[in-house]
Amino acid sequence: MSRPDNIEFAGGITVEAINASRRGILSRAPAWWRQLAERGRPAAADPRGPAAPKRAAPAKAAPVVGWLAGVCCPGVSKPVLGHADGETLPEQFTPRAWDSMLAQVRACKIDVPLTLGHGGPVLAATRGLDLVFTMDRTMGLEFTARLRDTAACRKLLAEIGPLGWGVSIGFTRGKQWTVERDGIGRVRVIDDAVLDHVAVVPAGTNRRAAYPAARCHAMRSTAVACPGSICTDSHAWAFRILRLQAGA
Repeated sequence: MSRPDNIEFAGGITVEAINASRRGILSRAPAWWRQLAERGRPAAADPRGPAAPKRAAPAKAAPVVGWLAGVCCPGVSKPVLGHADGETLPEQFTPRAWDSMLAQVRACKIDVPLTLGHGGPVLAATRGLDLVFTMDRTMGLEFTARLRDTAACRKLLAEIGPLGWGVSIGFTRGKQWTVERDGIGRVRVIDDAVLDHVAVVPAGTNRRAAYPAARCHAMRSTAVACPGSICTDSHAWAFRILRLQAGA
Protein backbone atom coordinates (compact mmCIF):
# COMPACT_ATOMS: atom_id res chain seq x y z
CA MET A 1 0.00 0.00 0.00
CA SER A 2 1.59 3.32 -1.09
CA ARG A 3 1.65 6.28 1.25
CA PRO A 4 0.10 9.60 0.19
CA ASP A 5 2.55 12.51 -0.12
CA ASN A 6 0.68 14.60 2.47
CA ILE A 7 1.07 12.15 5.35
CA GLU A 8 2.55 13.83 8.50
CA PHE A 9 5.12 12.46 10.92
CA ALA A 10 5.56 13.42 14.62
CA GLY A 11 6.63 17.08 15.02
CA GLY A 12 4.60 18.26 12.02
CA ILE A 13 7.27 17.34 9.41
CA THR A 14 5.83 16.12 6.08
CA VAL A 15 7.38 13.76 3.54
CA GLU A 16 7.72 16.69 1.12
CA ALA A 17 9.63 18.72 3.72
CA ILE A 18 12.06 15.86 4.27
CA ASN A 19 12.56 15.47 0.52
CA ALA A 20 13.10 19.23 0.08
CA SER A 21 15.72 19.26 2.82
CA ARG A 22 17.50 16.32 1.22
CA ARG A 23 17.51 18.02 -2.19
CA GLY A 24 19.06 21.13 -0.64
CA ILE A 25 21.84 19.16 1.02
CA LEU A 26 22.59 17.28 -2.18
CA SER A 27 22.73 20.49 -4.22
CA ARG A 28 25.53 21.83 -1.98
CA ALA A 29 27.49 18.57 -1.73
CA PRO A 30 30.51 17.69 -3.90
CA ALA A 31 29.80 15.81 -7.15
CA TRP A 32 31.37 12.55 -5.89
CA TRP A 33 29.15 12.64 -2.81
CA ARG A 34 25.99 13.31 -4.82
CA GLN A 35 26.79 10.37 -7.12
CA LEU A 36 27.32 8.12 -4.12
CA ALA A 37 24.04 9.24 -2.57
CA GLU A 38 22.08 8.78 -5.82
CA ARG A 39 23.56 5.31 -6.25
CA GLY A 40 21.94 4.12 -3.03
CA ARG A 41 18.63 5.92 -3.62
CA PRO A 42 15.66 3.73 -4.58
CA ALA A 43 14.06 4.40 -7.94
CA ALA A 44 11.13 6.81 -7.89
CA ALA A 45 7.76 5.13 -7.76
CA ASP A 46 5.65 5.33 -10.90
CA PRO A 47 2.53 7.39 -10.06
CA ARG A 48 0.52 5.04 -12.27
CA GLY A 49 1.33 2.13 -9.95
CA PRO A 50 3.43 -0.98 -10.50
CA ALA A 51 3.82 -2.09 -14.08
CA ALA A 52 1.88 -5.18 -15.12
CA PRO A 53 4.04 -8.25 -15.67
CA LYS A 54 4.92 -8.78 -19.30
CA ARG A 55 3.20 -11.70 -20.95
CA ALA A 56 4.71 -13.77 -23.69
CA ALA A 57 3.22 -12.97 -27.06
CA PRO A 58 1.01 -15.80 -28.36
CA ALA A 59 2.50 -17.88 -31.14
CA LYS A 60 1.54 -16.51 -34.51
CA ALA A 61 -0.52 -18.93 -36.58
CA ALA A 62 0.86 -19.99 -39.94
CA PRO A 63 -0.74 -18.21 -42.90
CA VAL A 64 -3.70 -19.77 -44.69
CA VAL A 65 -2.79 -21.48 -47.96
CA GLY A 66 -6.06 -23.21 -48.85
CA TRP A 67 -9.46 -24.56 -47.89
CA LEU A 68 -10.98 -28.03 -47.61
CA ALA A 69 -14.69 -28.86 -47.49
CA GLY A 70 -16.43 -32.19 -47.19
CA VAL A 71 -19.32 -34.31 -45.95
CA CYS A 72 -18.65 -36.88 -43.25
CA CYS A 73 -21.05 -39.84 -43.26
CA PRO A 74 -24.06 -39.48 -45.59
CA GLY A 75 -26.19 -42.37 -46.76
CA VAL A 76 -25.29 -46.02 -46.16
CA SER A 77 -21.76 -47.32 -45.61
CA LYS A 78 -20.04 -50.38 -46.95
CA PRO A 79 -20.15 -53.34 -44.53
CA VAL A 80 -18.00 -52.51 -41.49
CA LEU A 81 -17.24 -54.38 -38.29
CA GLY A 82 -19.15 -53.13 -35.27
CA HIS A 83 -17.28 -53.45 -31.97
CA ALA A 84 -20.51 -53.49 -29.96
CA ASP A 85 -22.30 -56.28 -31.87
CA GLY A 86 -19.28 -58.00 -33.46
CA GLU A 87 -21.01 -58.13 -36.86
CA THR A 88 -19.88 -56.79 -40.23
CA LEU A 89 -22.85 -54.81 -41.56
CA PRO A 90 -23.62 -51.71 -43.58
CA GLU A 91 -24.44 -48.85 -41.25
CA GLN A 92 -26.30 -45.57 -41.38
CA PHE A 93 -26.46 -42.52 -39.11
CA THR A 94 -29.79 -41.02 -38.09
CA PRO A 95 -30.36 -37.24 -38.01
CA ARG A 96 -30.35 -37.51 -34.21
CA ALA A 97 -26.81 -38.95 -34.32
CA TRP A 98 -25.65 -36.12 -36.61
CA ASP A 99 -27.24 -33.61 -34.23
CA SER A 100 -25.58 -35.18 -31.19
CA MET A 101 -22.11 -34.98 -32.76
CA LEU A 102 -22.62 -31.39 -33.85
CA ALA A 103 -23.89 -30.41 -30.39
CA GLN A 104 -20.75 -31.84 -28.76
CA VAL A 105 -18.50 -29.80 -31.04
CA ARG A 106 -20.46 -26.59 -30.57
CA ALA A 107 -20.42 -27.02 -26.79
CA CYS A 108 -16.58 -27.18 -26.98
CA LYS A 109 -16.65 -30.39 -24.94
CA ILE A 110 -14.06 -31.96 -27.23
CA ASP A 111 -11.32 -30.79 -29.57
CA VAL A 112 -11.93 -32.63 -32.83
CA PRO A 113 -8.96 -32.90 -35.21
CA LEU A 114 -9.05 -33.33 -38.97
CA THR A 115 -6.22 -35.69 -39.91
CA LEU A 116 -4.48 -36.82 -43.07
CA GLY A 117 -5.45 -40.47 -42.79
CA HIS A 118 -6.43 -42.14 -39.52
CA GLY A 119 -3.64 -41.47 -37.04
CA GLY A 120 -1.87 -39.15 -39.47
CA PRO A 121 -0.78 -35.52 -39.08
CA VAL A 122 -3.39 -32.95 -38.05
CA LEU A 123 -4.62 -30.66 -40.83
CA ALA A 124 -6.94 -28.52 -38.70
CA ALA A 125 -8.83 -28.66 -35.40
CA THR A 126 -12.00 -27.25 -33.90
CA ARG A 127 -10.25 -25.60 -30.93
CA GLY A 128 -8.65 -22.95 -33.13
CA LEU A 129 -11.77 -22.65 -35.32
CA ASP A 130 -9.77 -23.75 -38.35
CA LEU A 131 -12.21 -26.68 -38.50
CA VAL A 132 -15.94 -25.85 -38.43
CA PHE A 133 -18.82 -28.34 -38.58
CA THR A 134 -22.32 -27.62 -39.88
CA MET A 135 -25.41 -29.65 -40.66
CA ASP A 136 -27.25 -30.32 -43.89
CA ARG A 137 -30.52 -32.20 -43.59
CA THR A 138 -29.75 -34.30 -46.68
CA MET A 139 -25.98 -34.71 -46.42
CA GLY A 140 -25.77 -34.76 -42.64
CA LEU A 141 -22.63 -33.64 -40.81
CA GLU A 142 -20.25 -31.62 -42.98
CA PHE A 143 -17.18 -29.44 -42.44
CA THR A 144 -15.00 -26.66 -43.78
CA ALA A 145 -11.33 -26.40 -42.85
CA ARG A 146 -8.76 -23.63 -43.16
CA LEU A 147 -5.49 -25.14 -44.32
CA ARG A 148 -2.42 -23.51 -42.79
CA ASP A 149 1.05 -23.43 -44.28
CA THR A 150 2.20 -26.75 -42.82
CA ALA A 151 3.84 -29.76 -44.41
CA ALA A 152 0.66 -31.87 -44.12
CA CYS A 153 -1.57 -29.19 -45.66
CA ARG A 154 0.88 -28.54 -48.50
CA LYS A 155 0.97 -32.27 -49.20
CA LEU A 156 -2.82 -32.45 -49.37
CA LEU A 157 -3.12 -29.46 -51.71
CA ALA A 158 -0.43 -30.88 -54.00
CA GLU A 159 -1.94 -34.37 -54.24
CA ILE A 160 -5.72 -34.24 -53.80
CA GLY A 161 -6.71 -33.50 -57.41
CA PRO A 162 -10.07 -32.34 -58.85
CA LEU A 163 -11.93 -35.55 -57.95
CA GLY A 164 -11.29 -35.04 -54.24
CA TRP A 165 -10.66 -37.68 -51.59
CA GLY A 166 -12.80 -39.82 -49.34
CA VAL A 167 -13.71 -38.86 -45.78
CA SER A 168 -13.88 -41.17 -42.76
CA ILE A 169 -14.77 -40.48 -39.15
CA GLY A 170 -13.70 -41.98 -35.86
CA PHE A 171 -16.45 -42.20 -33.23
CA THR A 172 -17.84 -44.21 -30.36
CA ARG A 173 -21.38 -45.47 -30.50
CA GLY A 174 -23.85 -44.44 -27.85
CA LYS A 175 -27.04 -46.06 -29.15
CA GLN A 176 -27.63 -48.44 -32.06
CA TRP A 177 -29.84 -51.19 -33.44
CA THR A 178 -30.25 -53.21 -36.65
CA VAL A 179 -33.06 -53.14 -39.19
CA GLU A 180 -33.88 -55.05 -42.38
CA ARG A 181 -33.73 -52.88 -45.52
CA ASP A 182 -35.16 -53.93 -48.89
CA GLY A 183 -32.40 -54.63 -51.38
CA ILE A 184 -29.68 -54.24 -48.74
CA GLY A 185 -30.42 -56.67 -45.93
CA ARG A 186 -29.57 -55.98 -42.33
CA VAL A 187 -28.28 -52.49 -41.62
CA ARG A 188 -26.80 -51.15 -38.39
CA VAL A 189 -28.45 -47.86 -37.38
CA ILE A 190 -26.38 -45.39 -35.33
CA ASP A 191 -28.72 -43.15 -33.36
CA ASP A 192 -26.21 -41.48 -31.01
CA ALA A 193 -22.43 -41.13 -31.20
CA VAL A 194 -19.41 -39.28 -29.80
CA LEU A 195 -17.21 -37.86 -32.56
CA ASP A 196 -13.48 -38.44 -32.00
CA HIS A 197 -11.90 -37.26 -35.27
CA VAL A 198 -12.40 -36.86 -38.99
CA ALA A 199 -9.86 -38.28 -41.43
CA VAL A 200 -9.21 -37.48 -45.06
CA VAL A 201 -8.56 -40.71 -46.97
CA PRO A 202 -6.01 -40.13 -49.77
CA ALA A 203 -6.52 -41.88 -53.08
CA GLY A 204 -4.03 -44.58 -54.02
CA THR A 205 -3.75 -46.02 -50.52
CA ASN A 206 -5.05 -49.33 -49.19
CA ARG A 207 -7.61 -47.46 -47.09
CA ARG A 208 -11.09 -46.63 -48.38
CA ALA A 209 -13.79 -44.43 -46.94
CA ALA A 210 -16.55 -46.61 -45.45
CA TYR A 211 -19.22 -44.19 -46.71
CA PRO A 212 -19.00 -43.97 -50.52
CA ALA A 213 -20.90 -40.65 -50.47
CA ALA A 214 -18.44 -39.04 -48.04
CA ARG A 215 -16.12 -36.80 -50.06
CA CYS A 216 -13.98 -33.70 -49.68
CA HIS A 217 -12.55 -31.20 -52.14
CA ALA A 218 -9.82 -28.60 -51.70
CA MET A 219 -8.62 -25.35 -53.23
CA ARG A 220 -5.53 -23.21 -52.89
CA SER A 221 -6.80 -19.90 -51.54
CA THR A 222 -5.97 -17.20 -49.03
CA ALA A 223 -9.62 -16.10 -48.80
CA VAL A 224 -11.08 -15.36 -45.36
CA ALA A 225 -14.00 -17.74 -46.02
CA CYS A 226 -14.32 -21.14 -47.64
CA PRO A 227 -14.90 -20.93 -51.42
CA GLY A 228 -18.42 -22.12 -52.14
CA SER A 229 -17.35 -24.12 -55.20
CA ILE A 230 -15.60 -26.85 -53.19
CA CYS A 231 -18.65 -27.20 -50.94
CA THR A 232 -20.78 -27.61 -54.07
CA ASP A 233 -18.37 -30.23 -55.46
CA SER A 234 -18.64 -32.31 -52.27
CA HIS A 235 -22.43 -32.03 -52.26
CA ALA A 236 -22.63 -33.02 -55.94
CA TRP A 237 -20.57 -36.16 -55.33
CA ALA A 238 -22.62 -37.12 -52.27
CA PHE A 239 -25.95 -36.47 -53.98
CA ARG A 240 -25.02 -38.71 -56.92
CA ILE A 241 -24.15 -41.60 -54.58
CA LEU A 242 -27.29 -41.06 -52.48
CA ARG A 243 -29.42 -41.28 -55.62
CA LEU A 244 -27.77 -44.55 -56.58
CA GLN A 245 -28.33 -45.95 -53.08
CA ALA A 246 -31.97 -44.94 -53.28
CA GLY A 247 -32.33 -46.79 -56.61
CA ALA A 248 -32.88 -43.62 -58.62
